Amino acid sequence: MLRSLLPALALAAGVLSGTPAMASGDAPMRIMPLGDSITAGVGVPGKDGYRLALQRALERAGERVDYVGSQKGGTDGDIDHEGHGGWTIDQLAEQTSDWVTTYRPDVVLLHAGTNNITLGEEPAAVAGKLSALIDRIRAAAPAARLYVATIVGTTVPSEVAANRAYNALIPGVVAGKGPLVRLVDQSAVDGLSIYDRHHPNAYGYARMAYAWYEGLRATIGPAWRIAADPDDTAFAYLCHYYTVRDCRWWQRRPVTTTVEGATVTSVQWQTRRYVPQAVQERVPGHYETVTKRVWVKGHHETRTVKKGTSKVWVKGRYADRLVRTWVPAATVTTTRPVLTWVSS
Repeated sequence: MLRSLLPALALAAGVLSGTPAMASGDAPMRIMPLGDSITAGVGVPGKDGYRLALQRALERAGERVDYVGSQKGGTDGDIDHEGHGGWTIDQLAEQTSDWVTTYRPDVVLLHAGTNNITLGEEPAAVAGKLSALIDRIRAAAPAARLYVATIVGTTVPSEVAANRAYNALIPGVVAGKGPLVRLVDQSAVDGLSIYDRHHPNAYGYARMAYAWYEGLRATIGPAWRIAADPDDTAFAYLCHYYTVRDCRWWQRRPVTTTVEGATVTSVQWQTRRYVPQAVQERVPGHYETVTKRVWVKGHHETRTVKKGTSKVWVKGRYADRLVRTWVPAATVTTTRPVLTWVSS
């Protein structure tokens, strides 16, 4: 393992460089996943979120992992975390110092601000709160490495602009916090990676785990093995829940479009759905029974009266009648569901 090799030299290197070394020897890396329901893993069965995939990636790289926090959730692996569903940065800030002091993490993975944006707060104000939260964590654990994420995307149209504006401010916040605070971009977890407007699906959480791993590998374990990138797959079983739960296979396919008169081909995720389309069909000649308005000639009609029967004259008139008629063969345009590759 990386930290089991010459732990004394590693500690000395940390002191000399001004960068505290990670836990040495056989001690596991203590990681605190910190944030809201996305950290808790909402959106996938079992609520493992990104945590289980990240743990397995780190273990394959030779690292022992000890997730720490006051919360528990998941179906496998280390289930400790500090993800709190529905919490804003303000609420996290009230208790983060105590959590960090109690659990003494070597690494903190911070993903926060989604609920502030959902509540309609101004992105600049949310970024200011994030900056203050980072300061609290640094004060409580000055030797810990802190990885701050841009937040995952949203499929709520009214929140998209604020989500992106907040993410654009986060790199500037992180840049002024010192060498132990690093940015991890999670904003690419968007679109088809989102399950229910705010929370990732299994594919989205796999992408989050990969981004966290790469952030850790770049700063702690440059010798770690390269993990499999979820975006390299050609097929994925994606679930979404907007109005109803919809789970289906998606495939990366080349899609050709015209942009400003130029033909452009790009690879996109697509799936097959039944889509109403206008199609031409040849209808052979056939008989049909139809209702027609026809002229009925005047005629005598026998009717029952009080003194018996009597013949009366009925005037000619138009009346609706069922008539069997021949319809010639023809090509017609009709709309019917057609199984089609679509991008949404």
